[in-house]
Amino acid sequence: MMSNLIFDLDGVVYLGDHAVAGAGETLERLDAAGHNIVFCTNNSSRTRAQCAEKIRRVTGYAARPDQIASSAMAAGTLIDPAARVLRVGGDGVAEAIKLSGASEVSEIEADTVVVGIDFSFDYDLLDRASAAVRNGATFIATNRDVTYPSRERLRPGAGSIVAAVEAASGVVPVNAGKPELTMRKLLEQMLVSGPVMMIGDRPDTDLAMADVEGWRSVLVDTGVTPAGAAVTPEPTHRVGSIVEVPGLIR
Repeated sequence: MMSNLIFDLDGVVYLGDHAVAGAGETLERLDAAGHNIVFCTNNSSRTRAQCAEKIRRVTGYAARPDQIASSAMAAGTLIDPAARVLRVGGDGVAEAIKLSGASEVSEIEADTVVVGIDFSFDYDLLDRASAAVRNGATFIATNRDVTYPSRERLRPGAGSIVAAVEAASGVVPVNAGKPELTMRKLLEQMLVSGPVMMIGDRPDTDLAMADVEGWRSVLVDTGVTPAGAAVTPEPTHRVGSIVEVPGLIR
């Protein structure tokens, strides 16, 4: 039977610009077996096309944009098409705003503030974003992940920037990314009939999303969770890396 296999990216498929060993070959094997492969990432920095291009470039697997579900895309579904949106984030958030039909603005008289990971984030942007939120703008977080894994170390994630805007504004945002319903609704449109397995490295996002949906879950040891560490919720399976996933499919 065909399975839906939902893969997180950072820490599961690759670490920075380096593939997890065997990731590309594993994805190709699963694809050739007829499984529905979807990539679900809380990293909001890239567009769907950019995400697919990185997977191809780093792993060799021929990923397509229509296989990508990102927290930026999920956030975009929460934006009022008539809104003026102040963006804290990269190309992924910019694409989501454009696709929503809303207009992007830079001033504090915004109706909505969307915050994702932003590698050019500075005090001025924090000032404008938090002022807009204090003035009543809807505050949307692409995700609350405070870190993400790279090959060298854990790096600050979107959640760290969201926390700064939250602290400065005194307002708690709506979270669009894993494990929230907004992301799960986005994934529903990409799944086919058959069992679902979520493969990730974060208990509070990947495993939590699988748990609430009743999906099988796989925790890999190549990302943010140290091998052997106790986690909640518990995964259905725990493996060293993505290369062990084919052996888990019934």
